[in-house]
Amino acid sequence: MNLLRRVAGLLTSPAREWATIAGEPADIGSLYARHIMILAAIPELSVLTGLAMTGGRYLGAAGIVTAVTAAMVSYAMALTMPLATALALAFLAPKFKSDGGTTEALKLVAYAWTPVWLAGVFSAFVGWARLDLAGGLYAVYLFFGGLTPVMGTPLEQRVPFTLVTAITIMVLSIGLSWLVAQAHLPHFGF
Repeated sequence: MNLLRRVAGLLTSPAREWATIAGEPADIGSLYARHIMILAAIPELSVLTGLAMTGGRYLGAAGIVTAVTAAMVSYAMALTMPLATALALAFLAPKFKSDGGTTEALKLVAYAWTPVWLAGVFSAFVGWARLDLAGGLYAVYLFFGGLTPVMGTPLEQRVPFTLVTAITIMVLSIGLSWLVAQAHLPHFGF
């Protein structure tokens, strides 16, 4: 799988790309190595780039260390969320008459999250940062479209499964942010 080809396929012809994805063998390690670890770095690198462009020289050593630490913690969180979400989806799948296990759920989450990670590039520019919402909306569309081919979800179960997944992601994100805050670690985002 070529990363650029996969991203282009998800953005331009998602139905065809989901059919391809559904038939591909995958495992958690390959999904992380070839997709998640690469794309999840975009938002954090963009924030650091934006900080460097707008006032990095005025941050001082402590500010730079804090920014880099926040980027590393945020990246770790970005790597944790897809697997945590996939585990939750694999548990919830039978309730929505879906067949997929953890690997299929991670395929769905990883590829559906692609536009969210890509939209993270807008974080480099303060005025454009809210454009990442477009990435989130397209991710919901991708997730919805990928449920049937990847997880075998019946058409009538796609809307409720998508809604429950959105709530699950919010709860997991809030919980992970709370844990990081309790550890007094700086991070970007939610």
